[in-house]
Amino acid sequence: MKKYPPLLLFVSLWVLLSLAYANDNREIKILRQTPSALDRAISDHLCVSYEVIHPYHRCQEVYLEQGKLTRQERAEYDFIITSEQFFNEKLKQDFQLVLPLYHQAFTVVTRDIKQESLFKSGQKYGVLQQNVQENVLADVLKALNVDSKRLSLQHLESQDLIDRFCSFDINVAFVTGAHPNRIVRQLNTLCGGEPISIVKDLPKSFFQRHRYFYQTHVPKELYWRLPNDIETLSVRYLLAVNNKIAEDDLDELMDSFIKELEYNHGLPITEASILLNYNNLQTPLHEVGDELMEELQEEQDALELEAIESQADER
Repeated sequence: MKKYPPLLLFVSLWVLLSLAYANDNREIKILRQTPSALDRAISDHLCVSYEVIHPYHRCQEVYLEQGKLTRQERAEYDFIITSEQFFNEKLKQDFQLVLPLYHQAFTVVTRDIKQESLFKSGQKYGVLQQNVQENVLADVLKALNVDSKRLSLQHLESQDLIDRFCSFDINVAFVTGAHPNRIVRQLNTLCGGEPISIVKDLPKSFFQRHRYFYQTHVPKELYWRLPNDIETLSVRYLLAVNNKIAEDDLDELMDSFIKELEYNHGLPITEASILLNYNNLQTPLHEVGDELMEELQEEQDALELEAIESQADER
C-alpha cells in the first residue's frame, strides 16, 4: 500500500498538466486565396511563428478561391493571404490588412510586337489557366479600356502556353508572377519572346485612377538580350487579420513572424522586401501593422547609417 501515494501524486499531476494543456490548446485558421507555393510557404511560416509562442497550438490552413465562402464562413478564419484589389468592402467588414508580403508583376511577352500594337487586330493571345492569372489580366484590360471579348485569347496550362508560343500559334503571352520567372525565361530563351514595357504610354492619371496597380521594373539582366529594364504593372499581396484577434495577441504573433524570418532562408520575404511593399501602399494597415512598419524602418535606417559611418572610417 505504501507504493500508492506516489502513484496518486503522479496521476494528480498528470490531470493538472492536462488541464493546463487544454487551456492553452489554441488554434488559428489561415485562408489562402491563391494556389501558389509562395502563399503555402507563408502560411507554413505563420504556423511556425505561432507555434513558437504556443507550443501546443493547432494551426489549419486552407486554399479556397476568392468568392467561394459566405461572410459567416469567412469569419471563421483568423488570417487571409489576399491581394490588395481583392480586399474589398465585404472583407473590410471583418478583416484589416496587417502586413505587406510580396508583389507580382504583370508581364507581357511578345514576338516582334511593340506596346502600341499590342491590342490591334490579328494578334493571338495566351494566358495561364489559373483564376489568379485570369483575374489580374481582366483587371489590367479593364484599366486599359480594352474589350477582352475582342481578343483571340486562349487559356492554357503552363507547358501548353510555352509550346503554343514556340510554335507561333500565339504571339502574345500574359504571365503574372515574381521575377525571375520560369515561364517568362523559357518563352524568352527557347522561343525568342521578348518581355516588353507597357507603362510609358499609359495616361498620366492611370495610377491615380487605378490605385491597386503599382509601377514596377524588372531588371533586364534577368532575361536574355533585353535592351532595357521592363517597366510594367504589379499587384501586392498582404496578410489580413480578423478583427476578433486581440491586439496584444496580434502584436506578439507579428513580432514572432518577423523574428522567424531570420531562420527561414527558403522564404523569399525579408524585412527589406516587406518595407518595399509597404512603400506607397494605398490601403491603410491595422495599427499593429503600422507600428511594426515604423520599427522595421527605424532598424533599416540605423543599419544604413552604420554602413555609411563604417565606410567613412575606412577612408
